[in-house]
Amino acid sequence: MKNHFFENGSWLTISNSNIKDKTFHNFFGSNAEYKALVINEDADLKYPIVLNLLKEVILEKASKRAIMDIELSTEETLGIKNIFEREINHLLSIRKTAKTGYNIKVFGKEILIDTRNEIHDMNLSTFNDIYLIAKECLDENKPMYLSID
Repeated sequence: MKNHFFENGSWLTISNSNIKDKTFHNFFGSNAEYKALVINEDADLKYPIVLNLLKEVILEKASKRAIMDIELSTEETLGIKNIFEREINHLLSIRKTAKTGYNIKVFGKEILIDTRNEIHDMNLSTFNDIYLIAKECLDENKPMYLSID
């Protein structure tokens, strides 16, 4: 199975909607209807970190390959939200204040991050995206989805 958004490599996708009947533009672009975090195993240093954190909550599901649109339970989504919230708090406590970069909203507060030069900020941005997807799914009582090539 290959992620139909991207042709090459192995991909991990966490989303607030199933992906198999959607297009790239449904998730990415100025008029995106849905949210997804997509990371590539071969090109992204965060892939094993995110996968290991997911395994703290959904060991069996996160250990599989060739899965698409696995619907996570409310309890699993809450566990993922809590783990990434924990990791965000840890990164906020140890990161250097960025001098350049761009702003993201973390726990309702705007912070400047530099994802070009700071590994903590790279992880912070990714973890925040996952946290926000999980929070939205919980707030709106809808499932969160996991796909792994």
